[in-house]
Amino acid sequence: MKDAIKEVLREFYQDGLPPGIVHRDVAYFEHLTSATVVKGMRRTGKTYVTYERMAALMDSGVPQGRIVHLNFEDDRIKAMRLEDLQLINEIHAELFPEYAHEKCWYFLDELQNIKGWEAYARRLVDSPKVVLCLTGSSSKLLSEEIATAMRGRSIPIEVFPLSFPEFLRFNGIMEKVPAPKKGFTAAERGILRNAAQKYLDVGGFPAVQGMPDAMRISTLQEYVHTVLYRDVLQRHKVVSVQSLLCTLDYLLHNFARRTSAHAISGVLKNLAYPSRREDIADYISYFKDAYMVYPVSVMSDSLAVKRVNPDKYYIVDTGLIRAMSVKNDAERGWLLENLVFMALRRGVNKIEYITNPDGTEVDFHVVDMVTKKRRLVQVAWTMQEQTTVSREMSALELARRNLHVDDCMIVTWDDEAELDSGIKVVPAWKWLLAENNPQGTLVNERANR
Repeated sequence: MKDAIKEVLREFYQDGLPPGIVHRDVAYFEHLTSATVVKGMRRTGKTYVTYERMAALMDSGVPQGRIVHLNFEDDRIKAMRLEDLQLINEIHAELFPEYAHEKCWYFLDELQNIKGWEAYARRLVDSPKVVLCLTGSSSKLLSEEIATAMRGRSIPIEVFPLSFPEFLRFNGIMEKVPAPKKGFTAAERGILRNAAQKYLDVGGFPAVQGMPDAMRISTLQEYVHTVLYRDVLQRHKVVSVQSLLCTLDYLLHNFARRTSAHAISGVLKNLAYPSRREDIADYISYFKDAYMVYPVSVMSDSLAVKRVNPDKYYIVDTGLIRAMSVKNDAERGWLLENLVFMALRRGVNKIEYITNPDGTEVDFHVVDMVTKKRRLVQVAWTMQEQTTVSREMSALELARRNLHVDDCMIVTWDDEAELDSGIKVVPAWKWLLAENNPQGTLVNERANR
């Protein structure tokens, strides 16, 4: 095992960092006495976020020899055991004796694959000479368990598929331009509208950008299969694989709608599959732990009300939804709602949906957990039909009166207006730019494109 670890480390030092590291709008934090924990679904770009940090360290004068990087899903070191982990320190000192007593940065991908990893991570955090960063694709392993192992000495960082501004930058479509208040030219609007459609269909997983459609779809399907087998079946005891697969299929085809273990149980029962509700609830939690599925509960302080109103479930990426189901224009409103949710989820927000006393709904009640500012966000594909306008407006107006929330907005695909009531109607492309652009700036067409 020592030779395998040495081979992997030597490759890192010989090859250096991969070219073409694109900046991600991820706030990276580290502290000598805490572990930075970079987490998210597989293939969202967690490792490249750490590469960006490594590049910044080297740009500031830190020699690469003071950086240790290992991926524990590398086939050569997959058989590592807890007692082998100490070899990493030994081999690093052997390769770079001049840095053996210097401050070093450890970047360890998927360390949780090693049984008993917590003890080793704790020793690194306790060392006054080590800054530790862990990446992983299981929220349970890298949130609950690491919080216990580190006794609160961990800094969580979530990485999602590309946001819309990142998508524009990653694909070389746009660069930064003045703030939204200065408006957009007709050309800019056309470019942004076209890019938003691509973003809705392709999604934000970095590796699939620019792929031919057939290759992109098969790659995204493979991502789902990897989550199923590596993050669920290999980590949990599953009563029925068929029931697990049907549960995921149900979630993928009923995203952005109320869903419960009871409803899925009825479907499985009709198919003559094992349908125990407790097992289905476990399956849903496994997909949540793997960062593929995100639940949103009804806004209420009453547990009874929450029990009567099932959660809504959103999928990590609209491109993933497109790849796993037949395109259906009837679902485009829900697809837009999923897109809006994931943009909100990137922030430090508490997100719930609202059921009004008259039975109407507001898609999102959003509380900024830093400023405590509240807002209501409704999603509708179009506001061209009077019935849609009446439905969406009445739901928002009622919730606004009951909750005393002034900031109310309807996100549409392409409609824009400011209504007499003060409610704003905003097209998705403009809203996404403002919501997920940390600099608060917009983007413009590249002159050399």
